[in-house]
Amino acid sequence: MLAKFKQRLHSRRSTAQKSAPVLSGIDFLPSEILGGEIFSLVVDEDILWHQTLLALASVCTQWRNIVHSTPFLWNQPIRINTLQLFSLGRFRRKRIAKKYFEALRMCLTRSAPLPVSIWVDSPTLIGDRKDFARTVDLISDAAVRIEVLRISSLHGDDGGVCILRVLERLPNGSLHALTEIDFRHLSSAALHPTVSFSLMNAPNLRRVKLSAGPHPLNSISIPWPQLTHLTLAAPPLACLAVLAKCSNLVSAVLHHVYTSFPDDTTPTSATLVHLTSLRLTISSTLIQAIGNLVLPALTALELIYDDADMIWPQLEVFRQLPLHNIQYLMIDLDREEVLDSATLCTLLRCTPSVTELKLTDCVYINNAFLNALRADGPRSKLLLPHLELFSIEWGSVLGTYFFDLKTLQAMLASRAAVGLRRFVYRGDYSEEVPVLAAYHADGLQVDVSVTIHILFLGLVMHPEARRNAQQETSKYQREDYLEMGTLSPSYLFFVPDFLFHPALNKASSSSSTRCVRP
Repeated sequence: MLAKFKQRLHSRRSTAQKSAPVLSGIDFLPSEILGGEIFSLVVDEDILWHQTLLALASVCTQWRNIVHSTPFLWNQPIRINTLQLFSLGRFRRKRIAKKYFEALRMCLTRSAPLPVSIWVDSPTLIGDRKDFARTVDLISDAAVRIEVLRISSLHGDDGGVCILRVLERLPNGSLHALTEIDFRHLSSAALHPTVSFSLMNAPNLRRVKLSAGPHPLNSISIPWPQLTHLTLAAPPLACLAVLAKCSNLVSAVLHHVYTSFPDDTTPTSATLVHLTSLRLTISSTLIQAIGNLVLPALTALELIYDDADMIWPQLEVFRQLPLHNIQYLMIDLDREEVLDSATLCTLLRCTPSVTELKLTDCVYINNAFLNALRADGPRSKLLLPHLELFSIEWGSVLGTYFFDLKTLQAMLASRAAVGLRRFVYRGDYSEEVPVLAAYHADGLQVDVSVTIHILFLGLVMHPEARRNAQQETSKYQREDYLEMGTLSPSYLFFVPDFLFHPALNKASSSSSTRCVRP
């Protein structure tokens, strides 16, 4: 018996010795594979990427050299924010601020010659003058490589415009890499008509995000014809005037800004042959202004209700848009009771080509609307006859729904027979959700994910409520990750284990749980 064991052990050792040259430790891998493949997996999409690089560089001399000499690892968005320096003392703040900007410059140096993204937050613009001067010098030195520039200024200062003027005065070709600039948060004082700046020296600029406030945009010079994506917050006629200049625009996001004085901008008309996606604030004046444009390629329309005082426009207002060509329609009502099922069905009948419908925060979806979506009659009389994807997100109030599960299942069954391929539900947990997640129809994919919101009163739950919360949480964690596999962890708020510690479970019979809005 012992002889057989030794013989088998000897055969295994010989096999391991033969395969040893094939195996290689991580310290024997080439620097190109370590820096370009393995290290990038650790650093990519990491918020604390600089700490990750520090940990990698602390392993050994070889790894430190690889980290310092690989520009790809340092090519992360650089956010300039001096907010934490305000709480320090005068002399300590001066020393740390100097090291802070030296570290930022080091990151820019080690990421060369790759393009970079720089974000400038508001505290940097209103803080110490030396910090602002260092920020301007940093941006000026890296202007040739800046690909994305974001400036946030919410306190009525002109620091953001100063940075734009610095970019304006750079030599031609200095902003060759700039493709996107975001100054949506520039204060209205900074965009006063007396303030002007130009970005005509950016030949590759394609994306602009601008919040102009109630002021006109006559003092801003931007190469509008070369833009492909635009986000604009301005008065309706100002939005129309800007859109008329963007002849190559592909997508646009427009927000209505109210003015206390009459807008003397002359309405203009133009044809945007490339505009395929449009996101609008639900406003009668804004929609009527956009109605002056000819949009033959528009196929995606998003309607956002972001003002509680806004009145839902009449159907004639929406008909000024090319609704017959819309294939993707999204309606976000921000959980406001401004639209009933009959009005919604009337609007949807004007969009017969819709293949994807997404209803967000439409909390009053009821059985009447679901019955209107059923495919019981001839296809020519169906509501949205080409619907393939239907999505409901946050269609409840505190977990209360205005439709029952049987009506929803009947609608899905009838729609699956005429082309519905996927139904997506996102929202609060309810007793019907497990049944809906288990629903199956031929050719239909049901994607369900929920959020469990628990409010602790007195930091301790009632024992019975605590057990129910634990069961539901563990149940959904198991089902979502093992069976559905479609739920992101960010959608769930699980009950912390430390709240179930015996020391916290003393005399809390009056505590309770209830669902709350996110």
